[in-house]
Amino acid sequence: MQPARTPARWGGAGEAGAGLLGAAEQGALPRITARGLLFYGLFYVLFGVFYAGTIAYAIQDYKAGTLPDDLRRVLLIDYPLKAVWTLPVWWLLFRGPLRRVSWPWRLLHHLWLCPLWVAVWMGSYYAAAGWLGVGTIQGSGKAWDVYIPVLFYGFQFGLLHATGFIQQLQQRGHLEQLLREQAHHSEVAALKAQINPHFLFNTLNSISASVPPELERTRELIAKLAHTFRFALVASRHEMLPLGEELAFLRDYLALEQARFGARLQVEFVVGDALLGLLVPPMLVQPLVENAVRHGIAPSVAGGCLTVTAVPYGPGGVRITVADTGVGTTVAPAALLGSAAGLGLRNTHARLLALGSPGLEISANVPHGLRVSCVLPVRQPEARPAAPVPVPTPQAVPA
Repeated sequence: MQPARTPARWGGAGEAGAGLLGAAEQGALPRITARGLLFYGLFYVLFGVFYAGTIAYAIQDYKAGTLPDDLRRVLLIDYPLKAVWTLPVWWLLFRGPLRRVSWPWRLLHHLWLCPLWVAVWMGSYYAAAGWLGVGTIQGSGKAWDVYIPVLFYGFQFGLLHATGFIQQLQQRGHLEQLLREQAHHSEVAALKAQINPHFLFNTLNSISASVPPELERTRELIAKLAHTFRFALVASRHEMLPLGEELAFLRDYLALEQARFGARLQVEFVVGDALLGLLVPPMLVQPLVENAVRHGIAPSVAGGCLTVTAVPYGPGGVRITVADTGVGTTVAPAALLGSAAGLGLRNTHARLLALGSPGLEISANVPHGLRVSCVLPVRQPEARPAAPVPVPTPQAVPA
């Protein structure tokens, strides 16, 4: 069943790699398919029939003809209860908090889940059998009501873990293929961008030189536009760039936006100087800033404030937060990472996942608007960088 399409709060730039997010998200949760449900339904029926037949055969010497009763008891009471109590354990391991635990530790959790599952099943099974007046094993024979469920528990969850592991391998291979395709498209795009790129810069410089002195503000905007294009070209050639250069690029970009929105767009950077020399993957924050301006602040008559914050995150990361006080969204913030999200958001989320980051985190801002944060992997510069230049807060340009 396809998820319902909701209005996307986020647009984006570029279509390369739009399918990466879907592949990455599928790797996070196991797929539930009609074929899989049919397989496990047949597994329960066949295991139950085999169990009932084994019981009928074992007691035929002193109690013949019990197979029909055993089949009804096993298929209508015993194994349906096993299926019911399997669901919460399955959710805990494959959809709940334990799905993020590493494989060895997740398997160790079966040491307490299996006895709990058997105890709960036995209690409900004997209660249901007593209420319906169905006979159960008595005396020392009750040991079989422990041994068989333990065997069944191990068998079924062994199949579930094996199926999940195979799905992850398939999805990882699919994601790697998509990443290779995107890398190829990016390389082609970079090669196209390198075809005489100085022509664009020289043209902008010529235009800037022809602007009369009384239009100095126009000259500054042209220079900032040239700087943004130059940084985009540099970013296409490097995997890591200093955070200070990324933020300087954002400052120029937002200055151009402020020339368009005037006092409706207020901007603030909250970044410690010690972080500016760290190397980060480039061009990951700009789509978040662009979408915050375009879809958060632009639709608001009163405008709003956009705040970019960077703080250390563990030994090898920096958390970047882009918050706006714009119109916000009419859907749940988490839904913006679904299939209805714009390509810019989806591509950024997919790039972060490919870099080992948890991806984008979206929440409501106070008093209104949205907050989008992510963790960028960082690397210390190989050589001692020059003294970092503080990133000033761009001032609003009067309308």
